[in-house]
Amino acid sequence: MEHGPTKTELRIRVDMLERLLMFDYEPGSEDALFDLCTSDGQILKTGEVQGPVTRIRLTDIHDNELVLMVLDGDRSVIHPVNLRKAV
Repeated sequence: MEHGPTKTELRIRVDMLERLLMFDYEPGSEDALFDLCTSDGQILKTGEVQGPVTRIRLTDIHDNELVLMVLDGDRSVIHPVNLRKAV
């Protein structure tokens, strides 16, 4: 039996001019959610994953060290985001 690649990786892009974070993730369940948090765990934004590309407005985000968490059924993906290094 052949298994495809696991879809637990996130591809993240940040557009600092538009103050927009975009991530590529194809959800495996209809109720996949994301949380954008500070590095100490405070939730700043939450919403539904709109695969294949989800966009998050950063206009009211003032932290540079963030964590993006995707909760998808029994899977979770956590990815650090550093806005200072974003292009």
